[in-house]
Amino acid sequence: MNNYRIKNVLIIAMFLIFNSVTAQNQISGVVNYHDNPSNPLPDVTLELYDTDNNIVATSFSNINGEFAFLDIPNGQYSLRSSTSLPVGDINLVDASLILQYLFGWITFNDIEFEAADVNDNGRITFGDYVTVIVNYFMGGNSFPAGDWQFIDINVDLTSRAYADVVVCGTSTGDVEGVWLPGGRSVDLITENQYITEIDKEEVELEIGSSYNDLISGFNLNLTYPVNLIEITDVKGPDENFHFNIDKNTGMLKVIWLDESQKPGTRFFGETLFRVKVKQTNNSTQNKEGIFSLLEGGMVLDNKSKQIDEISITLPKITTAGNRLELEISSYPNPVMNNLNLKITSPVSNSANIFIYDLSGRLVQQVNNANIYKGTQLINLNVKDLPSGQYLYKVNLQGDKNIRGRFQKAN
Repeated sequence: MNNYRIKNVLIIAMFLIFNSVTAQNQISGVVNYHDNPSNPLPDVTLELYDTDNNIVATSFSNINGEFAFLDIPNGQYSLRSSTSLPVGDINLVDASLILQYLFGWITFNDIEFEAADVNDNGRITFGDYVTVIVNYFMGGNSFPAGDWQFIDINVDLTSRAYADVVVCGTSTGDVEGVWLPGGRSVDLITENQYITEIDKEEVELEIGSSYNDLISGFNLNLTYPVNLIEITDVKGPDENFHFNIDKNTGMLKVIWLDESQKPGTRFFGETLFRVKVKQTNNSTQNKEGIFSLLEGGMVLDNKSKQIDEISITLPKITTAGNRLELEISSYPNPVMNNLNLKITSPVSNSANIFIYDLSGRLVQQVNNANIYKGTQLINLNVKDLPSGQYLYKVNLQGDKNIRGRFQKAN
């Protein structure tokens, strides 16, 4: 071979090598929620990393979830994704699915596994389940894994010039995979109310539902009249029941999943849980207040499916007011000069005191007598009253009238 031919062969070989190294390639694809092509994810940031963990290029998904990287050199890459979209619909079904997985009743695909791994340690354990039930639902805390998780994609452009990939994402905790761009506004839970009277004695209230068949779980967010009642205890079906009371806002959160070996075989929806309450010390008048439902609750049937169009039975509170405890002592007996009223009150207040003869005629009156919290004596001078039987009436402001009888002697 002459030198000319050798020179040309070398030039061609070098051209092919150079052209291979500098070849420009394309990566395109779509981002789907839970690998569902009918639910693409817009506004996702996609970053392409080389083997040295350097960012090579950045792209963004459009309203159809589509993205593209153009003019990418040959090489091996990792495609990573992130977004600040609102999270998916995390509810009791997701917690139930994690529990079923832990019991070995169901399996997860890759994206369901990512959603269930809320503490992002690469495993699904009861720690993830407790984090969903207690930290998320009860405490309102964020998941350690963050709001969103995506499955990374590895792309090899050394043997091809074009790659078409599908990126799957999930909001953390949404194992069921229900996410809509505008959010779900369907609220199938309604409420019915029954009236109950509350006083200083502890009263147990029942929260039930219109579903009288077997259930496997429920969670409800309620408000209650914190100015009228104090919640002293909440009891659910068994030891798997959790609740949280916020006395500042008057919010009660409850959640229960049947963690037995045969969930959905023991408890009926007619009675969900019971709340023990008593009237607050500062409630002195006859008032009304209600328990109300907030968004985000559901009841699961014995197959762990959400029950549609269910009504929750809630109490409507009527307070009786704090009544005075009166003791009347006369000395001597019958009363000759002074009538002593011993009054015990849970709060400071004022009272009007009236004395009537047996014909119903008002014979003496004291207006705006100071009543202090605790026990005190109120002395009434009845020296000038004729002998006979008399009635007294104490009208505590904001309370019902309290009546008694005494005898006057000369």
